[in-house]
Amino acid sequence: MKLQLTIDHGQYDQIINSANLLADHVDIIEIGFPMVVTYGLGLVKEIHEAHPDLCICVDAKIFHGGSGVTTRCFEAGASIVSVLSAAPDPVIIKMVEKARSYGGQIICDMSAPARSFAKRTAEVDALGVDYVAVHTGFIPEYDYDLETHRSWFTPKVKPLDLAKVAKRNLRTAKLALNTGINEGNIREVMTLDPEILMVGRAIFDTDDRVMAAERMRRYLPFEG
Repeated sequence: MKLQLTIDHGQYDQIINSANLLADHVDIIEIGFPMVVTYGLGLVKEIHEAHPDLCICVDAKIFHGGSGVTTRCFEAGASIVSVLSAAPDPVIIKMVEKARSYGGQIICDMSAPARSFAKRTAEVDALGVDYVAVHTGFIPEYDYDLETHRSWFTPKVKPLDLAKVAKRNLRTAKLALNTGINEGNIREVMTLDPEILMVGRAIFDTDDRVMAAERMRRYLPFEG
């Protein structure tokens, strides 16, 4: 099981400093989609050059242009690149092929609606992605449309419900869980035995990020 630091906000220097600080305390550092948009792949390249052995996930959320964008991510130093589950199958297939040529991996961000979640999870698994990432929904704003005040799903989906659906439908891909994971709910998350535990604010928004990362790591199974 791997601990991933997800960085979705922050200034450029703050992100670089955090990567330098936490490179030896987490297994993966994810440059989140907002940071990819804000700072570009130069941020990924700088972190990779400073820490060539660090696993970096680029949350590119690719929907089309899979081969070209995936290539740029891997050449910048990514080890893992994300694709949206809503992307056409040929895009995902191309990304998987490109990842294999670079010795990298593909993580699929499950953006499918609840009613088709099981079907799409099984489909992307069959396409050869390495991980399937499921949003747990522990943060309230991920459960509701704040403008309409309506739930995104009908009936409302509780945290981890969709993760359980994904777990049942995976054959080769591994489960990754994110969104709002902290020490208050991590024991519940661990019951699904995810391969990647994606933690953001519970580490990044603390005064002592190293201590926060180590506290989260204590919950992971010991791998001697």
